[in-house]
Amino acid sequence: MPCACKFLSLETLCTVLDRASDGIFIYNNELRTVYCNYAALSFFGMDNSEIALCRTWDELKSAGFFFGEAAPTALRQKKRCASEFVNRIGRHLLCIATPVLDEQREVIFVVSNVRDITDFIKTRQELSEHKQQLRKIKKTLNLQQHQQNNDFVYCSPQMNKIMETIERAARTDVSVFLLGESGVGKSELAKHIHRLSARSKGRLVVTNCGAIPPTLCEAEFFGYEKGAFTGADKATPGLFESAEGGTLVLDEIGELDPVMQVKLLRVLQENRVKRLGSQQEIPINVRIVAATNQNIKQMIYTKQFRDDLYHRLNVVQISIPPLRERPTDIRFLLYYFLSHYNAKYDMSKTMSPKLVAALERYSWPGNSREMAHLIERLVVLSTSDEMGCEYLPEEIQEDTCDKYGVRLTSLENATQEAERELLQAARERLGDTRSMARVLKVSHVTVARKLKQYGIS
Repeated sequence: MPCACKFLSLETLCTVLDRASDGIFIYNNELRTVYCNYAALSFFGMDNSEIALCRTWDELKSAGFFFGEAAPTALRQKKRCASEFVNRIGRHLLCIATPVLDEQREVIFVVSNVRDITDFIKTRQELSEHKQQLRKIKKTLNLQQHQQNNDFVYCSPQMNKIMETIERAARTDVSVFLLGESGVGKSELAKHIHRLSARSKGRLVVTNCGAIPPTLCEAEFFGYEKGAFTGADKATPGLFESAEGGTLVLDEIGELDPVMQVKLLRVLQENRVKRLGSQQEIPINVRIVAATNQNIKQMIYTKQFRDDLYHRLNVVQISIPPLRERPTDIRFLLYYFLSHYNAKYDMSKTMSPKLVAALERYSWPGNSREMAHLIERLVVLSTSDEMGCEYLPEEIQEDTCDKYGVRLTSLENATQEAERELLQAARERLGDTRSMARVLKVSHVTVARKLKQYGIS
């Protein structure tokens, strides 16, 4: 690389360096100042360069000009060093000293670059204050009293009741069937069951049944021997063998091919698997947790899912309500995800009251998974510290109406939602269909049909 001095005179080079915003000191190998620019003089309250030039670092320090320990450390250790300090007028400075070595690796100069970081320090303090403010908000909302189980968090009465059931079931080896819409946290609950069980030291194997092609299901679940089919160049254990002594989570079980349902039922009944290409049966010891977002009873009625497999899996059934049915969880989860992504991206964003109100009115069709993605998007894309409704995607702004405080949807959807909520409440309070029909003033046949339509058990 050509030397700059071939193109710039010494006088021009000094003029250029004097325009730099960073302070620059150059010391010789005795740590005596041989050059300093205007910024360096101003940082240390020096009237002119004669105060600094030809004086050693120790002499300047004795005169009350403190530069931090970077320069002498760089000279001694022969490597770049940095130090942070406060100058005579209270400004926070960062000094980075770099030694210049000759061919024998002896120091001939030390170049100190000094930068004013007062504004950065102030910003860092403000961030700390924002984090303290967020903690106060959490305390005001009593969020410190919430229930948190690793990756699954909640505070609603509905989820408290569900978690009590899960904790009792987890202590046994019974099969558990998790029902709920996409995004409500079925996979996390399945992991929680495994953590609480006596099998927690064993493997947890999670598989999405809908992601396995029907032609590969048997090999995936039961394994195969070498040469069992084209491409089977070595013996491979299946999911059941992989989960031996632990838990096998069958997510989206409703997507399982009907033929595979028969084979899975046989394995669950006999607790044995046979690899493809083998005649030997292998005993298995696996706990099953199944999950689906589909109306499994409707699938049984339409012959899409075997009732005998359903009853084998459905020893303990747990229905997880969607987020819109547990409103006390919404505000809690909003602040939980905000805290999580603030920490992840080292930010201190807050939500405006209007934004919180709008999100509490939103229907959350994607449940907590959708909320997590939305809050992450808001934290990353918002340009102000307080996030407002203007940062919401258009489709969510249409679903929430700040002016009137209601969620806009079709009359058909609104009617169905109201009907389902009324039936759910009547079922919980009255129990049998005849009592419900008498109060709702319809026939018990109509009540039974509606309960089936909305999947209310």
